[in-house]
Amino acid sequence: MADAHVPAAPIAKRARNILPMLGSLQGYIGLILVVLAGIVTKGNIFLDGTNLSNAVGAFSSRGILAVGETLVILTGGIDLSVGSLLGISSMASALMLTHFGWGPLPILLGTMVVGATFGFANGAATAWLRIQSFVATLAMLSIARGLAREVSGNVSVGTQIVGPDGKLTAPSAAFQLFGTPGHNILAGHALPLLGTSGFYYPVVAFVVVCFAFQWILSMTSFGRHVYAVGGNETAARLSGVNVTLIKIVVFTISGALAGFAGPIDAAYSASADPLAGQSFELDAIAAAVIGGTSLSGGRGTIIGTLVGALILTLLDNVLGINGVSDNDQLIVKGLIVVIAVVLQRPDFFGAIVRFFTKPSHHSKGDSPS
Repeated sequence: MADAHVPAAPIAKRARNILPMLGSLQGYIGLILVVLAGIVTKGNIFLDGTNLSNAVGAFSSRGILAVGETLVILTGGIDLSVGSLLGISSMASALMLTHFGWGPLPILLGTMVVGATFGFANGAATAWLRIQSFVATLAMLSIARGLAREVSGNVSVGTQIVGPDGKLTAPSAAFQLFGTPGHNILAGHALPLLGTSGFYYPVVAFVVVCFAFQWILSMTSFGRHVYAVGGNETAARLSGVNVTLIKIVVFTISGALAGFAGPIDAAYSASADPLAGQSFELDAIAAAVIGGTSLSGGRGTIIGTLVGALILTLLDNVLGINGVSDNDQLIVKGLIVVIAVVLQRPDFFGAIVRFFTKPSHHSKGDSPS
């Protein structure tokens, strides 16, 4: 007579319900784990407001790149040029300041036009010339980097310009508000919750960009079309979606956001380096993937990318204050990206459920006589 055993079906059913839910929350779970690691190891340093503000501020320019990258990935593409576009926009902002004495707003608009122009070229190459986005943006990575080095004479351009009186010129002092550490917007004005210390522009800019584009994706027809193109391009085209236009627009937006982040990077470093933004595209892609954006397109959110960016910046911070070397930090981030991609596999959690709930085989002694 066979041994009685507890049916595996109820267990499998519960596991099938719980595991995919945990997978969809991978970014939030990861963020909680990173925060807990910071509290447990160096809580007194990690939880300091200045430390957290500096950490997020330092990553804000890459976070803004990640928003544009997410839009491109949602359509099934990839943009490897965002780091170089930030670099040339950073250089353009410094040259606008030093050569023309422009104020912050004209500089910001100018760099966004620069970035959008390169982004449009990426979109045109992908949508009209039918060049794979990986190849088109890899070429643009090289072109933009070469142009940044050419227009700068391959040297850094400082943004802190001293006038005859020995003080920073007015445009240079205003430029610092883009993100030079220690310089806040609206400092000295009484603000709710913030007092008179003002707020650090890069952090606010990053958060505003994230919520603005989350709203666009979730509440507009453009957002629905972005998801449709990434989910099934052929079906989207047959449904009347202008796939070519959507692809060009998302690459243009990605370039414009790189232009938006350029002055932030230049102000943070107090100079524009021809190599600024190098490897930033990897952080942008990593933030999107860790936040749950599928590299095959059609699935992901900007809020998820925000969470992914916070994971990366806080992880860097936790590892840094614990004395972990830069080399080991790169290894850890690489492993996290691999894990995030594996967790996104549609069959991953199903395979786990099947493995742990497969029916046990009866031994020979259990077979009925």
